Amino acid sequence: MGTGIDTLRANVELQNENQRLLEAQASRDTTLFGLSRLLNLDPRQQLELADSLSFFETPQPDVEASIEEGLSARPEWKSLQEQMRAAESQKKAAFASRLPSVHFSGNWAQFGTEPSSVIPTYTYSGTMSVPLFTGGRIRAENVRADLDIQKLQQQQSDLRNQIALDVKTALINLDSARNQVRVANLGVQLSKEEVDQARDRFNAGVANNIEVIQAQDSLARANDNQIGALYRFNQARADLARSVGKMEKVYAK
Repeated sequence: MGTGIDTLRANVELQNENQRLLEAQASRDTTLFGLSRLLNLDPRQQLELADSLSFFETPQPDVEASIEEGLSARPEWKSLQEQMRAAESQKKAAFASRLPSVHFSGNWAQFGTEPSSVIPTYTYSGTMSVPLFTGGRIRAENVRADLDIQKLQQQQSDLRNQIALDVKTALINLDSARNQVRVANLGVQLSKEEVDQARDRFNAGVANNIEVIQAQDSLARANDNQIGALYRFNQARADLARSVGKMEKVYAK
């Protein structure tokens, strides 16, 4: 049998939870509106989230292998490599312009007013060009090509360090988030047991509903921690996929 204060206390807790529920529903609806705007969908179209909160127990990737994978798959790294090849080709072309060049041309035709009087004609010619006076143009092109290569090499070094930093940070966050999920799951399990025991004590009349309310509050916080841990874990997975250049492969579903 519960007393009047137990009933009043339970009603107060119920109203507090209703207030939190209303705030959560409003936050969910506004977030869905933002998602619809981000996807450029019709505002009248209803969104239905198909993904559920889930935990993918995956082994921790190796740091060095992940960095090499990122260097081979990141599009910005590939772009810099192509720019480096183009700059090296430009330097070779500038150096080759110092060398003599030989050109040949020819022409062959038939002339005549009648088929029986047609005679063949031909012309062949050849020229050789030797760059003696270029006004420093070739040297300037070589210097510019060297500067472009040095600039691209510096960009490659910076990008290599950035990719390594992205991969290492993503792996640390992934390992931390995985451990947080395990701790959060254990916290939910223990909180559920605490609620069951508090209800049994209240039903047996050996305790009031303060213990039940406190246990329910602990379970709510444990559920929030679990949701946050799962969000951080999936965010870490996305960051790792982006850092190694496989975002589309991992999330193309």
